[in-house]
Amino acid sequence: MMKLIKRFPLLLFFLLINGQPDTLTIMNYNILRFNGNSSQRAEYIKTVIDYVKPDLIVLEEIEDQSGINLLLNDFLNKDSEVFAAGPLPNSQWMKSGIIYNKSKLDLTSYKFIPTVLRDISGYTLSIKNAHENVSPFTVFGAHLKASNGSYESEQRWKEAKELHKYISQMNSDYHYILAGDFNVYGPDEPAYKLLVDSMSIDLEDPIGYWSRNESSHVEKYTQSTRNDQLSDGGASGGLDDRFDFILFSDHFTSKDPDLKYVEGSYKVIGNDGNHFNKSITDGANSVVSASIAEAIYFGSDHYPVVAKVIFTGKNSTSPVAHAGGDQVAAIDDIVYLNGSESYDPNGSIINYEWSQTSGPKVNIENSQLVKANFVVPQINRTTSFIFRLKITDNENETSMDYVKISVPIVGGYTPYNIQFSKEKGVGDDCYPSSFEGQTLEVTGVVTAVRPDQQYPNFFFQDPIKKEWGGMFVYVNEGYSPPKIGDLIKLKGDIVEYYGMTEMKNIVSTTVLSSDNSVDPLLSNAISISGGCSQIAEKYEGVLVRVPNLIIVESGDERWRAVDNTGSVFIDSYLFQGTWPKPEEGTVYISVTGIVHYTYGEYKLMPRNKYDFNVPLAGLPQIPDDFELLINYPNPFNPTTTIEFKVRGDNPINLNIFDIYGHKVAALINGIPSSNKLIWNGKNNQGRVVPAGIYFARLESGNTIMNKKMILLK
Repeated sequence: MMKLIKRFPLLLFFLLINGQPDTLTIMNYNILRFNGNSSQRAEYIKTVIDYVKPDLIVLEEIEDQSGINLLLNDFLNKDSEVFAAGPLPNSQWMKSGIIYNKSKLDLTSYKFIPTVLRDISGYTLSIKNAHENVSPFTVFGAHLKASNGSYESEQRWKEAKELHKYISQMNSDYHYILAGDFNVYGPDEPAYKLLVDSMSIDLEDPIGYWSRNESSHVEKYTQSTRNDQLSDGGASGGLDDRFDFILFSDHFTSKDPDLKYVEGSYKVIGNDGNHFNKSITDGANSVVSASIAEAIYFGSDHYPVVAKVIFTGKNSTSPVAHAGGDQVAAIDDIVYLNGSESYDPNGSIINYEWSQTSGPKVNIENSQLVKANFVVPQINRTTSFIFRLKITDNENETSMDYVKISVPIVGGYTPYNIQFSKEKGVGDDCYPSSFEGQTLEVTGVVTAVRPDQQYPNFFFQDPIKKEWGGMFVYVNEGYSPPKIGDLIKLKGDIVEYYGMTEMKNIVSTTVLSSDNSVDPLLSNAISISGGCSQIAEKYEGVLVRVPNLIIVESGDERWRAVDNTGSVFIDSYLFQGTWPKPEEGTVYISVTGIVHYTYGEYKLMPRNKYDFNVPLAGLPQIPDDFELLINYPNPFNPTTTIEFKVRGDNPINLNIFDIYGHKVAALINGIPSSNKLIWNGKNNQGRVVPAGIYFARLESGNTIMNKKMILLK
């Protein structure tokens, strides 16, 4: 079954009121090898629980019953008996269990599901004071196999399969919540995919795609709270893993009007998004006080996760709106909106009102009836249409619910469609793609393949568009890459990685044709260098050619070159063969390569030796119109004589540039009166320039000569 689609935010005001009588707060917390001797950490855990005020707590890493007894008797119920606990499984240490608010919930039954490692604990609860339409629900606590590796990943998948087998035997009205420490390292893990996709469990998380060690998604991470190792044996290294989750069956999001997940309530307590690879106590925390941050730090090496559900109360007189389940549709479909499951506990509904709150505007037919409809318009990208149902009863009380109609457009894209953006983004996001987080089919011509057998990452480009037309593809180990010139159709995820738009997690690769060519786009140094800018961003992933480059810094992995606009880094990431190391001052007629954005700057990446257009034997080019360009003395201080010979009486430009490509002085512009002149080391403003490397550039028509000069002080 497909992963369920998240519903539009509703009833957010319940988040503002702790203890709202028709709201349940659910918390998941791995409390780290907790037993009857953990009194010191129990004080910190109680501080966190008092702060969150949960009604139901799912706990992992309880070593034995003494740990539950310590928490209940000595801390949570010390002043009054508010909480009770479910029984623990007997089969292994590191058990999962629950503690619940006795005034709000009754434990009616429990079930322990054996797996290859640890039991998955299941507890069925009914809500006190709930309307008769409110169903009981089961909460499962799972602690899957830890550690990163193929063996551990397979064990997690086997554990998840046992839960899947159990739930698949239940009827269609079986409401359940799955909370726990899953120990997964990414959304591609088989266990995660099984839990989220195949089991119809909907991850209610507003951020989208996540991956380990991507700081842009740090708000989702839950481990570790510490950088350093403490005496309790918890993990160190700071916040860089997403292990802890609360998942819901689709009843809580689209099927049941009386028992709903509260959109926007899913939170990692204490995670302010600013502590990637840091301790929670490292500097200020913008979402919790210092005392709460300290309690989370000492209480465990995991952050707690919280979500809320709202239910219809036993004594409620207000009507209950239900806009029906979320739907997936296609262009030109007639979509029916159905509010027939709405009801009034003590009266009758006298008015229905459908309105649109999001998406391209459509015409709603029968908007004042219990059932309405609309036609999906022509769109060119995946789009969500959100509609609100407002009902009014005979006592003029109202209720609202929302339904989302998603129209996925998966294919028909090129890298240009994905890349084009005029919005800079926030933080590291450098003109992020509006398609981020979507899985799409994208077609383009391969322009470069990295010569790396393990990770042959590559670039492909829109065969028609030039600017904004290229894109980087990050591949998994073992992927067989296409060849340069292949027209391919890729299906994969669109993500932003430290400001760079890329495709990854490639599902399928189809070669449509071969031996295609993409002409490089003519550019210059200043347009493809520096930090994030819209001027440079339009070249990201594009094959370009930059003429008249002078090497001013040479190195084993990259160089810096200048032209008359500025400087650019030339990088060896894509180069196949032995990376050359030219002398400073070497002039290239042109350099061709892919523009890439990494570590906060743009750079040019040649693919092979043919991307360097060099003079014969690697010597500086002497165009037919020129015979000589020299200076003496060299090095010089404070003046040098520049001598040149030009055939004919053509006008010339003779200018001085610094090592960064900035024009320093204009010496000749027109037909020269002499074939030599003295440069006094001053710029156009008459100021003496600093010591360093400079270039005399002689231009006539389309031909250029450069001479490296060194000014000493």
